[in-house]
Amino acid sequence: MKPISLFLSALTLMLVTSCNTPAPRISIFADHIGTIAQQEHISFAEAATRIRNLGYTGVDVGTNYSHAHLNTLDSLGFAHACAIAWIDFVAGPQPAAEEQALSFMETRQWPQLLLVPGFLPADRPAAYTDSLRDAAVNRIAAFAEKAAQRGLRVLVEDFDNPRSLCYDTPSLDRLFAASPALGHVFDTGNYVYGGEDVLTALTHFRDRIYHVHLKDRLAPHDGASPAIGKGIVPTREVIAQLIRSGYRGWFTVEHYGSRHMLSDAAFSIQTITAPEKK
Repeated sequence: MKPISLFLSALTLMLVTSCNTPAPRISIFADHIGTIAQQEHISFAEAATRIRNLGYTGVDVGTNYSHAHLNTLDSLGFAHACAIAWIDFVAGPQPAAEEQALSFMETRQWPQLLLVPGFLPADRPAAYTDSLRDAAVNRIAAFAEKAAQRGLRVLVEDFDNPRSLCYDTPSLDRLFAASPALGHVFDTGNYVYGGEDVLTALTHFRDRIYHVHLKDRLAPHDGASPAIGKGIVPTREVIAQLIRSGYRGWFTVEHYGSRHMLSDAAFSIQTITAPEKK
């Protein structure tokens, strides 16, 4: 093939790839919608409508969330991005909590669940803590397998608490080594909070990522979560890398603690969807 033909073929491939690159699917926490309703002195339905009009099409909810609010979200066409359950596997077996979470997913048709699995105690002997961790890891692995047998997926995120069973790369590696069925919610801000490099973690865990939380941070170990684009997290690069790699899941915007949740939600989605500057 002649050089000019090679060049034209490569150019055509680039153009086709660029044109076929899907836009990210953006979701938000149902809790944030509730916060908007309180801050703006409007109904939950009106807050959800405003969020939908901004361009958010999915939502993350807790498995104990208000059924009335869940029905409102469904009626407005919000897709089911990810359910969330706090199950304290450090404290011991939790059969009732496990069944409640899985039944919620099946009944309300939520295909994946973010598990927050409890926290190790502070100021206890290392041998005691290690024993608790090992037992909890085994319980999490068994829960993930039980969910998989029912056609559901259990995920864990990099949680921003050093006593979490999934705080950083080493603790997540331990969990994933114990459970082939367990997936990852990649939280951009929590890796920064823990002092890790976001893009390094992204490469390390890419094959486990089924859901993403977009959270910005002002500095490492700073718990504040500003609107996306007002901190130091390379959010757009994370999104671009994931989409290029074939990720087609949800990107859930998160800024718990915001005093201006509606305007922060507007700023965040504008940042995420704005065209790249040339």
